[in-house]
Amino acid sequence: MRRIKIAILVLGFVLLGSSTVLAASSQSHSTNFEVNEVQFGPGGLLQGSSTHYRAQEGVGSTAVGSAKGSSYGANSGFLTPNEPFLQMTVSSGNINLGTLSSSGASTGTATFSIRAYVDSGYTVVSENTAPSDSEGHTISNMSTAAASTIGKEQYGINLVQNLTSCTNPAPANFGANPVPQPNSSYASGVAASGYNTCGLFKYNPGDVIAQSSTNGWGETDYTISYMINISPVSPAGSYSMTQNLVAVATY
Repeated sequence: MRRIKIAILVLGFVLLGSSTVLAASSQSHSTNFEVNEVQFGPGGLLQGSSTHYRAQEGVGSTAVGSAKGSSYGANSGFLTPNEPFLQMTVSSGNINLGTLSSSGASTGTATFSIRAYVDSGYTVVSENTAPSDSEGHTISNMSTAAASTIGKEQYGINLVQNLTSCTNPAPANFGANPVPQPNSSYASGVAASGYNTCGLFKYNPGDVIAQSSTNGWGETDYTISYMINISPVSPAGSYSMTQNLVAVATY
């Protein structure tokens, strides 16, 4: 009996883009308190500290969310720090797809999050080749977005919810659409073209698989959906892949 086992390890790396950040220059402060950034309203962003404690709070915030023009952007809310950042978190990075069969597709998922602030957008790139065995055989990657074909060697991913009832029926109900946290007023992450259609899968090393659609502020939670088919002549063995994710922001 031929046995093909697949294991995938997802690693997240963050590469910050070059930046020029304009922060509010007029800040009021004393030995114990500070009003941070520009503030509108009856209260202030009060920051107090002592040897053991530190507090930061906002009073009277009447609007939250973000706004952006061609040259400037603004965040409103209780706390709006003036330092830019880009953060990636891989929540579930070890995927074991078990023993594969040429009579049906194997599927699995991994999750990661991108959290950003005061940037002009970001992209997430997936590196590395498709899963391969110790003898050097690599599962054929899907260079263009396509549906699962039983009995044909295929390796592909997408970053949306897959359903058997979609226009292009997926081999199973699995995966999830990108989720902005707490809602789309704060984050605008989406699956990239080629990786954003239910039931269609693709994989090319170096492809952008996710990105912010307007700006990168806020957090978006992503789910990578993996789909693998093998053919009756695919070599038996244990296959593995280390998938490096690189997030790049612009400022």
